[in-house]
Amino acid sequence: MLNHQKDDKLIEITENIIDKIINNQEEDGYLNSYFSFYEPQNKFTNLRVRHELYCAGHLLESAVEHKKLNGESRFFDAMEKYVDHIISIFGKNPDQKRGYPGHQEIELALVKAYELTGNDKYLKLSNYFIEERGTLPHYYDEETRKLKEVEEKIDYSKFPSEVRDFIRWQDNNHNSGKKHDYVQAHDVPRKQYTAEGHSVRALYMFTAMADLARLNNDSDMLNTCKKLWRNIVDKRMYVHSGVGSAHHGERFSFDYDLTNDMAYAETCATIALIYFAERLSRIELNSEYSDIIENSIYNLILASTSIDGKGFFYDNYLECNPGFLQFQNRRHGIRDEYHTCSCCPPNVLRLMASLDIYIYSSYKDQLVVNQFISSELDISNNIQGLKIKQISKFPCEGNSIIEILESNDSNSSIFIRIPKWDKNMKVLINNEQFKYSVANGFAEINRKWKKEDKIELSFDFSPKLLRSNSNVRYNIRKACLFRGPILYCLEGVDNGDKLNQIILNSDSKFEQKNEKIADLDIISLSTKASRIQSNDDLYSEEKPRLKESEIKFIPYYTWSNRGENEMLVWINEK
Repeated sequence: MLNHQKDDKLIEITENIIDKIINNQEEDGYLNSYFSFYEPQNKFTNLRVRHELYCAGHLLESAVEHKKLNGESRFFDAMEKYVDHIISIFGKNPDQKRGYPGHQEIELALVKAYELTGNDKYLKLSNYFIEERGTLPHYYDEETRKLKEVEEKIDYSKFPSEVRDFIRWQDNNHNSGKKHDYVQAHDVPRKQYTAEGHSVRALYMFTAMADLARLNNDSDMLNTCKKLWRNIVDKRMYVHSGVGSAHHGERFSFDYDLTNDMAYAETCATIALIYFAERLSRIELNSEYSDIIENSIYNLILASTSIDGKGFFYDNYLECNPGFLQFQNRRHGIRDEYHTCSCCPPNVLRLMASLDIYIYSSYKDQLVVNQFISSELDISNNIQGLKIKQISKFPCEGNSIIEILESNDSNSSIFIRIPKWDKNMKVLINNEQFKYSVANGFAEINRKWKKEDKIELSFDFSPKLLRSNSNVRYNIRKACLFRGPILYCLEGVDNGDKLNQIILNSDSKFEQKNEKIADLDIISLSTKASRIQSNDDLYSEEKPRLKESEIKFIPYYTWSNRGENEMLVWINEK
């Protein structure tokens, strides 16, 4: 956040936290408060479950950003010392552990440290963790055998109750009865072609793999990344970009298994999907990556946080029946202000603080506009010599304007993403219609840019019904509603309960209306539909009757801001 806006109070808080971190670092560089205090004799003995290397990765990422902020290096120096310690512990030498993280994260953090410093020790360690994973003999098998002896010597009864409870929760959720595919160690990563196991672990690993494919010019690794991408977006991704459908294990299950009322779709998993998409977009020009990022941000990510910013969804349903959830040992349909495992709220903040990297990029030294978000970009020092300003009315209205504030008057291209939901994007340049060429889903506009040139983009925001692949058994003869990039849903507070009894006409016409939900301006969509009516018998030969009804859709990201009630994305279609 401090990269975008100076805040003296936030700076003070940040520096105080860094002081505490550094003061708790051990002489050899080791840094993990749990093991230093509770199990100092058992460091790196339970990689599969205890998250030491995962925590190290987040600390390293924080240190990289802190150094980039003002050049001050005390935090990064401390983390470099920790990385050096990790390098001494892990590797292929006889006196080293042949292990790797149980929860991937440090792999992508090490790449960031490499790109900041140019020191290849970070890249080598990231490469090692990826390439060693899943090799035989299997490290986790041996670790599990040794762990029984280690844990017999620990008297957990002496630990505070909250620590015991967390250890028990961690063991139950991340270890018990789970096979190696749960932690993506069932094969070496470059031979994994389907997304398996814990979804956040998987996508953090895929992100690092894409980084390494780019930095190492590794076509084989890139080919694996592309196969994994296709498996996810073609067969294992929800319509709101949620991934990881299974509650048990927070994991991917199997192709087309995309249940709605039992969807897991963890917020962190979609954030990790955004990371993976962005890394792939650094390698090749392909609008699909930015399409997925847009869909993720406007739908699942926005929905994960309440409008007042105080509550958060850990998992993101596409159908909510409070009575059903009550008996499924699942989180209810209200955002919680506190989660025992609080990974998602700070991850949302981390994403929003870095939103700028998703708006623009470059391709062969030419500007690429990926997202339509009001912003300014100064690349006047590069070959194009441009400074631009984008004024966007997304996501509520379908217009964006890009103004050229500075130019070196050279002839160059600007690539503008053509959204998947509107392949007929209209472009005006200085009030004149412009016929653009298309390159991998982007409109390429090549000309001699001058100061005060203006690009006007116009999009079709008319409501559209979307159907899923027939292999998704939960969505047969159902449709969902989009307006531009925004997914819509029905909510009980507007439409009463028993939303599953509603049948939508395939040729429905929608009426738009400006409204407010929790003081947020929104556009609702209303239409005529039918409701199934039956007699009081539980089972009957009588055919159900249909009764015409008016229904109202609201943006999916606004649901559950007016109390707990039913919600439905996929509607029966006549």
